[in-house]
Amino acid sequence: MIVFINKEKKELSDNTDIVKMLHVNGIEDTKGIAIAINNEVIPKNSWQNHLLHDQDNITIITATAGG
Repeated sequence: MIVFINKEKKELSDNTDIVKMLHVNGIEDTKGIAIAINNEVIPKNSWQNHLLHDQDNITIITATAGG
C-alpha cells in the first residue's frame, strides 16, 4: 500500500500498524513523538492496534529541545 509520511510517498506492507511503520522507517525511540493520521492525533497507547490504510496521510511530529 502507498502512504504519505510527512508528505513523502512510502510503500508499506498491508496490515502495518503505527509501531511497525515507525520501525520500518528507522524510528526506534518513540519518546517525544506524536503521530497524526489524516489530521487526527492517535494516542500512543493505540499505536500497536491502529492499522494503516492505503493513501493515509501520516504526520510524525518530534519534540525538540530549544532555548
